[in-house]
Amino acid sequence: MKIRRWKETGCAVVAALCLTTAAGCSSDGGSSNQEPQPSPTAVTLRYPQFPPIPEPPVDPANPPTMAKLELGTYLFFDPRLSGSGFTACNNCHVFNTSFQDNLVKPRPDTSQGDDFFTLKRNTESLFNIVYRDDFFRDGKVTELAPSLVEPWVEDNQQLGKTHELAAEHLTEILRGIDGYKKLFREAYDLDIDTAEPHEVFDTAGLAFAVWVRQVVSRNAPFDRWNAGDDSAIDASAQRGAALFAGKAGCFVCHTGPNFTDNGFHNISSAVLLEDGSRDDEGRSVVTGVEADRGKFQTPTLRHASRTTPYFHDGSRATLLDVVRHFNTGAGSDPNHDPVLGRPLGLTDDEMLDLISFIRSLRGESVVLWGPKSPLYTQAEVDELQRELLPK
Repeated sequence: MKIRRWKETGCAVVAALCLTTAAGCSSDGGSSNQEPQPSPTAVTLRYPQFPPIPEPPVDPANPPTMAKLELGTYLFFDPRLSGSGFTACNNCHVFNTSFQDNLVKPRPDTSQGDDFFTLKRNTESLFNIVYRDDFFRDGKVTELAPSLVEPWVEDNQQLGKTHELAAEHLTEILRGIDGYKKLFREAYDLDIDTAEPHEVFDTAGLAFAVWVRQVVSRNAPFDRWNAGDDSAIDASAQRGAALFAGKAGCFVCHTGPNFTDNGFHNISSAVLLEDGSRDDEGRSVVTGVEADRGKFQTPTLRHASRTTPYFHDGSRATLLDVVRHFNTGAGSDPNHDPVLGRPLGLTDDEMLDLISFIRSLRGESVVLWGPKSPLYTQAEVDELQRELLPK
């Protein structure tokens, strides 16, 4: 993964984003809500069902600018904006560990200071979420921008506060930092001192969305091999590709340019309790549909080799653990997806080949990240965190 400072690459990224056609965009202020369309290609792909991933879609109602990218960067790395002032977005979606934290759940959530609560779901990587239709593992949010500020809402709900109070809390913090007044004004011509809290809150989501739209993993070794470069991946990964698209049947859920159907499946990953319920009912909590119990959204496999652990609860530590789970049939949950109920019959060597293929999906990426923020000093953050840490 290539990570460059935004001052070095920002103009190029903005230009690339602006070149994306409006055909793949939405005007709803957030999500593209469209399956990524394959990029035009003059070559015959070995596996046409897995075309190269296209340019990230641009929201015509929120086109990228350098000012918006700068605002989104500062919001992402600023720990003072959480419920306690202790945790930045980057603490869980760590930019140098593929935008997730590689931690096994459950664990205490430090965003609330003394009011810790347990996070039972595995942190999702931000890579390629711009191509999704629904957000979070249960799909509870359907637009990109609102999904990116939802953690602030959840912070406050854990303290018995509403969405409205979450917006008021964030606005109060931002108004107390002169640097943000300038950033919001330059990016969105918004005066946060006079704007309504909900407007400030929603605008922060728009800035996040511009920033996240460049967190894309693409041009992986598999893509180059698929387009005809015989030396891009080794023989093991080539055999793994054949297994993926054939005997193993992984393509049923992991398909298309982003290697996901954007659907929801029960893969017997939730823990069954004595009363027949699950420790996490997944999609059904959102839909209220009995058939959705234990279902979670299919993740992309792009960059998956760097986003350990796996499954909604982080219960599988390695890719080999994941492949073994499906190889045994993955059908212990009574509501499991019928496609996943049969053993795959993969040998040990075939499982290793399949893992080699998944590793070949780790692509290049250019991610913007800001210089040390001028809005606060590290000493100020350290002092605040010492005050908030439980004694």
